[in-house]
Amino acid sequence: MEALSARTPELLEVLGRYAGKRMFVAVLGSPDPDGLASAWALRLLARHAGVTMDILTFEVVSRPDNMVFAQLLGIPFRQVTGVLPRLGFSAFAVVDRQNARLPVPQPKRLPLLAHIDHHAPVPTGAVYSQQNPAAGSTCTLMSFHLANLMELTPIDPNEACRLATALMYGIRTDTLDFVTARAADHQAAALLAPYASAEMTRTIVQTPLGKTFLETLTTALRTIQTKGGLTVAYAGKVGRRARDTIGETADFLARAEGTNTVIVFGLVNGRFNGSLRAQDPTLDPYAFLDGALSSRLGFPVDCGGRTFSGGFSAALADVAGGNEETARLQITEALMTAWTSRRAPGRAPVRRERKS
Repeated sequence: MEALSARTPELLEVLGRYAGKRMFVAVLGSPDPDGLASAWALRLLARHAGVTMDILTFEVVSRPDNMVFAQLLGIPFRQVTGVLPRLGFSAFAVVDRQNARLPVPQPKRLPLLAHIDHHAPVPTGAVYSQQNPAAGSTCTLMSFHLANLMELTPIDPNEACRLATALMYGIRTDTLDFVTARAADHQAAALLAPYASAEMTRTIVQTPLGKTFLETLTTALRTIQTKGGLTVAYAGKVGRRARDTIGETADFLARAEGTNTVIVFGLVNGRFNGSLRAQDPTLDPYAFLDGALSSRLGFPVDCGGRTFSGGFSAALADVAGGNEETARLQITEALMTAWTSRRAPGRAPVRRERKS
């Protein structure tokens, strides 16, 4: 466990090279509790090192519980659309993302100062790189850093409570309520427990289901196809602000009797976005999705995954000549065929891990 906590001095030293300057930490993809809380913790470490750090997101927070999470805890982030704000940034960091590329142009080439993630390591060129798949969430890694920082300097009790609550919730969401948690995650939770608020956590957990989720679920239920433990459902056209309802629907359908793996996909702003949830630890979500879609659709599909979950994205224009119904059927058939092939006798599962 020491391997997860011993690098805090190194991280502070790297951040300290930019003392008196401004940088940002990017939360890439759809902002979720693991990414937002991890970025907030890094911002606190940067402040201790004398660095002004902004938290930037590039997509909307769309799930109702994630909105309550961000608002109730007062996470200081801002959403960027199109271009980076002109605030004189000298460097940037990325958390909870295997791919550290920014989705917007940079006015000048900024150095990637820190990259902290819990997925399989990939080279990103970061000055400080901490990619540790022994943790079930990036919040786990940041919890050890926070604990070390609290030994060095006093932190406002209110801020410590809100940040600890955010980190605890981030661990919870990325480990399926601790079902897939590892030793490091439980130890991180123990570090946070004296400071985290059970009352605020209950408020977040009790967030009512949103109308958009119910609409997405209703559409998906009409299109369900099952085969040998696999469930595939199409959620139809989903608004950009509601795209997280695809993952919510996958979470819901994963609890259905007889379901081993569920894949829900929908059309968001001209792209098919899909979410996979699995119960089988021998299933490699990335390898399965990439093998099912890239080979059968005839072009590289953007796929990603980690244990028990994954996703994919493909432009409608690239599938079946851009015809939505034909493309839906083609994707569904590709997934079903790959599932049948995987379950064939003598087929040994191969494990890889990657997140796009």
